[in-house]
Amino acid sequence: MIKINLLPVPRAKKAGASQLDLRLELLAACGCLIFTVVGCFYYSSVLDETIEAKQQEKQEKEKQLVVLKEKIKKVEDFEQKKKLLEDKNRIIDQLEKARGGPVRAMDFVSQSLDPLKLWLVSMSIKGNDVELEGRALTNDDVVEFVRNLRRTEYFGAIRLGETRSATEGKTGLFQFKLSLSIKG
Repeated sequence: MIKINLLPVPRAKKAGASQLDLRLELLAACGCLIFTVVGCFYYSSVLDETIEAKQQEKQEKEKQLVVLKEKIKKVEDFEQKKKLLEDKNRIIDQLEKARGGPVRAMDFVSQSLDPLKLWLVSMSIKGNDVELEGRALTNDDVVEFVRNLRRTEYFGAIRLGETRSATEGKTGLFQFKLSLSIKG
């Protein structure tokens, strides 16, 4: 029988060609290796430059942060001083109002006393309320005193608490109590 071999039979290669292929493959592998190493070094240098740039940017931002913190501290100090001055001004205004209140009240009361024959024994001021005690020679002087107080327009709600007759020594007098409120 005849045998037919359909499988290819390895041909005998030349020894020089096989060494040439091996050298080409080795050269290609070395070239790839060198290219890869060079690429890694290049990429590493790019990353190092990026890291250095980011660190410089970070240092600049930290310097800016320090400057901004100093500015914030100055602003906070300024706000504290401003608040302190506003508090002082508010207190001064309150003192001015409080100082002027009793003085003005006494001034209006003394102006209302002027032509009359009466005198005050006590005067107390608490907030906007004024309490007066006094003596007069006649009851008409007390009534005229109340009218004079109403004409000043500085006082409101003038109430005559009591009027009674009394004697002091040999003189007959009228004792009176008034309660007033200061407007505004």
